[in-house]
Amino acid sequence: MSRSKTCFFTGHRKIANDKKELISLKIKENIERLINEYEVDTFISGAALGFDTIAAECVIELKKKYPHIRLLLYLPCYGQSRRWSDAQQYRYRVMLSTADEYKYITHSEYTEECMYKRNMEMVKDSCFCIAFCILSASGAGLTLRNAELSGIDIINIADEIYD
Repeated sequence: MSRSKTCFFTGHRKIANDKKELISLKIKENIERLINEYEVDTFISGAALGFDTIAAECVIELKKKYPHIRLLLYLPCYGQSRRWSDAQQYRYRVMLSTADEYKYITHSEYTEECMYKRNMEMVKDSCFCIAFCILSASGAGLTLRNAELSGIDIINIADEIYD
């Protein structure tokens, strides 16, 4: 995996139902731009609810058109989906089975640090970021600040949607 050809996703877990279709469209547009303009071929999702799941599903869909792209899932801990609904767990299992690779960032159950460690690992391994962040006081906001400090090119599609 080449860092210069890798993009990660970060965003909010809760997304308004009336925005999901537009967010999905913007994710796909930006993925295609990164593929065509910068030869990005690897996409990393943290596999959380909300934006991470939508973004991973967009990569899975675009693999039909761009079979060379890869989806990696960086899982923060064991049992991440334990408290999710049956429908959410089903989507998670489909995502895991369809990803090219997944790895656990921490090798324990949930801790207060596991999400932060997962996010910093995605920052370390990437050159680009597609985000959906409207609240700077959030995990996504903290991840974007760290990405910016690391010199990562950030596309916050919230700017496109709420512009």
